[in-house]
Amino acid sequence: MNAPIDNPSRRRTRRHSPHPGPALTVHSYSEFTRHLDAGATTLIIDSGPDQWLDLGHIPDNVDITITGQTCAAVTGGSITAAGRCFLQATHHAHVIAYDFAHVEAFDTTTTIDAHDSSQIAGTDNADIRADEHAIVFAHCQCHVHADGHTRIAATDTTTVAIGGDAHVRASAGVHITGEHPPTNLTLDTRPINRLADHLNR
Repeated sequence: MNAPIDNPSRRRTRRHSPHPGPALTVHSYSEFTRHLDAGATTLIIDSGPDQWLDLGHIPDNVDITITGQTCAAVTGGSITAAGRCFLQATHHAHVIAYDFAHVEAFDTTTTIDAHDSSQIAGTDNADIRADEHAIVFAHCQCHVHADGHTRIAATDTTTVAIGGDAHVRASAGVHITGEHPPTNLTLDTRPINRLADHLNR
């Protein structure tokens, strides 16, 4: 499969939630909790790959972005992931992923909006909406809406709606809908391994 050609006219404008004030950049969990306790509502976390931050449930009125190579987990609320960060999202989490962010999504109430070249691994019943050049690995009973030039590998009883120039590799049992299933679908007994091998070349 050839690498998709970037078309600036198809790029989506980033829609972050409106910032009520200037964003504070923090570099550790202790800084994060200190500013949160002091009433900060807009925080950027750039902690580097050597720390694991368990952020818990993000409060509804707080705008959190993790960036750089931050490694974190959330158990609910909304968060933006950008840069080359790594995030695990569970429970009632809603994640907007940009750049090369890597997100692992679990359970029925997790929703991911994947943009740019972000990579998403969805398990259980996660709901994933992917566009631009995002890459999605979907297991179990995920629901994936694929647009743009996305590449999707789906297995188990995942449901995938294909739109735009998205291409899907799927195993038997995956339910395919959308605009161009016959031309944008490759049946594969090991779709996730095949896409991972392709990306690692």
